[in-house]
Amino acid sequence: MALALCLRTAASRRLAVSSATPSFVTPCASHQTCPSRRHSTTDAETSPPPPTTDDDDDDEERYLPPWSTAQPRNTSSKAFARFRQHVNPLSRRFQMPADLPQQWPHSDFDNVNLPLFLDIGCAKGGFLLELVGRRHGGREKEAKDDDYMNLSKDLFEDTTSDWLPSEMNYLGLEIRPGVSQYAQARVEKRGLNGNLSFVGCNANVDLGRLLTLYQESADAANEGDNRPAFVSIQFPDPHFKKAHNKRRVVTPALVATLAQFMKEGDVVFLQSDILDALEAMRERFVEEDGERYFDEWADPNGAKDDQVYGMSNPLGVPTEREVSVLKQGLPIYRTLFKRNGVTFDS
Repeated sequence: MALALCLRTAASRRLAVSSATPSFVTPCASHQTCPSRRHSTTDAETSPPPPTTDDDDDDEERYLPPWSTAQPRNTSSKAFARFRQHVNPLSRRFQMPADLPQQWPHSDFDNVNLPLFLDIGCAKGGFLLELVGRRHGGREKEAKDDDYMNLSKDLFEDTTSDWLPSEMNYLGLEIRPGVSQYAQARVEKRGLNGNLSFVGCNANVDLGRLLTLYQESADAANEGDNRPAFVSIQFPDPHFKKAHNKRRVVTPALVATLAQFMKEGDVVFLQSDILDALEAMRERFVEEDGERYFDEWADPNGAKDDQVYGMSNPLGVPTEREVSVLKQGLPIYRTLFKRNGVTFDS
């Protein structure tokens, strides 16, 4: 009787299992693949994608350069003045040409026939704002800049007239998008529109295009006069790691572009508070195209305190970084090159 009871119990269990299984589920053959419960194929996935049209701009933002005027920032936001300290200039997005106003440079400068002061890696623009403000006036300075402005006058004698023509335009280039927009907003606050402009771009991508547009905008009578007469590259990102040295801003191509557009006697001024960074920039100007088209200038007053690369600031207008370093009693390394008379060979 016990054996019959066990057999009856087992049979009832099999019956319960079979009745719990839905009758519409068919078992998969051994050679078939059962659909996964994690993913069910839909008609949308199996059907071909719809044809693209010129109006299809789903991925438009992927192809906008990081400085695109189609991505305006809220200048009233507190976050507007906070920026990334470093970017990779070799990344795909920073290899894209910058967006410029359709009428550039007429859109930014009142007189495009003037020679150009070019500051590559201008950061928030404090140096150019102070330089242009001293030379061409403007509205009252921003309160937060007072310490920098006062210290710059205490530490340096203004010698801009020894190096710069009385009338110039001033252009700052900055690779970090938010920084270049912030600098341009300061131009408007200081009332320096028409003389000073900042462009967000990668100088190693856009410099030739910018200088070509600027030169071609001149009147026929002034052709060639509106060239970069003074170029400054001050305290660039040093990119300390050996693997990152290729990211440095001064490249052989940049030196060749400057040589192409500058005239004999025009100046390139380099400075940094990091000796290796200064020597890396200088090396580009004493080899290949740099050696052919530029001559290193020897300061007749000699090096300050016999410091290597210890020449004085030729303009007497420091950058904000420069003031900060000098307040700490740390050295700054400088050198200067002049364009010689060798005709550029393209």
